Amino acid sequence: NIAIIDDVQQDLDALAEATGNIMTKDRVSIQLHTFSSPEDFWNSYFPAVMTIFLDIYIKQANGMDLAAQLREKGDSCALIFVTSSDAFAVASYDVQAAYYLLKPLDTNKLTKVLDSIQIKRVQDTRYIEVICDRTLLRVPVKTILYADTFHNAVQLHTDAGVLRTYLTFQKFEELIHDLPCFLSCYRGCLVNMDRIHKTLEEGFLLDNQETVQIRKRGANAIKKEYLNYLFS
Repeated sequence: NIAIIDDVQQDLDALAEATGNIMTKDRVSIQLHTFSSPEDFWNSYFPAVMTIFLDIYIKQANGMDLAAQLREKGDSCALIFVTSSDAFAVASYDVQAAYYLLKPLDTNKLTKVLDSIQIKRVQDTRYIEVICDRTLLRVPVKTILYADTFHNAVQLHTDAGVLRTYLTFQKFEELIHDLPCFLSCYRGCLVNMDRIHKTLEEGFLLDNQETVQIRKRGANAIKKEYLNYLFS
């Protein structure tokens, strides 16, 4: 689901056509919804809209306010501002905007944005299967903060709490070997790099404000590997 909000009909039509063409070329089926005002959008609003293109300068309204309202509702959609000025570029971080595109529309940049969002959606659906308390669980990768060992078990520290599965750590590493987001901090500890908020001298601060320590020997190499992951 993709929504486009713009009060300039020519810009609205151009973005809708370009988006449709790009997704058709990629063989991705979409439902495209266009709105000429925030009021029209809210009258048809449903949280299943995954991507929203939004102009900032809308008659008698401010697209930034609409974006803030979406976040207040807990909507985690990908927000992309498409506007004629870069004046709100910094402020867009406050509403966790995914991208900020300037008019006139550059279809090459739009293609990269849509490709990136598709990759992110695929990443968000990844999961691993582990047995906890004799029950097979599917654990979404994006909910895992880090994994470590405790009494011959692997502990998954997740947003919902700690899950214990009785695997050797080597077996667990084999389970997640094709997931490049995991980084070894020290023997028996892997951190999900997608959940790192920033690098500290002693380790990584995660987005839940928990700190994961890294081994002193080779610390610079570990931090460099994280930076390489970010840039890639």
